[in-house]
Amino acid sequence: GSHRTLTAWQVAHESALAVYRYVDQRWTPARAAAYDQLRRASLSVPLNIAEGCAVGRGARCRFHLRVAHGSSVETTEILRFLADLGEPVAPLVSLADRTAALTYRLWQRVDPSFSVLGYAIAFLVKSFPHSTPG
Repeated sequence: GSHRTLTAWQVAHESALAVYRYVDQRWTPARAAAYDQLRRASLSVPLNIAEGCAVGRGARCRFHLRVAHGSSVETTEILRFLADLGEPVAPLVSLADRTAALTYRLWQRVDPSFSVLGYAIAFLVKSFPHSTPG
């Protein structure tokens, strides 16, 4: 089947579009580095899912899905950084969180050596409230 039928790809694509639209409306030189990295990270997610599907099952597919997940986490962290600076990105953070969860599950599904430990750690980290500076 096509990568476009995967919920992970669909949400990642929606998230990348939302990021691009947000940055297009809000771009300033002061935020150029963060915005540029945000665009690259968010676009990397659906592209790596597509590439992973295109190469078939195996190590190359797992590699691309791992990169997609890493980029989704990077996207979320950049958005949280921007939120800490006062940017109104809460809807984008929610979408990025959903993308990260979906890419994680997709990666887990195709990787037979996947450890449950990583999921447990991620769950625990997310379960405990964190404080923000300031």
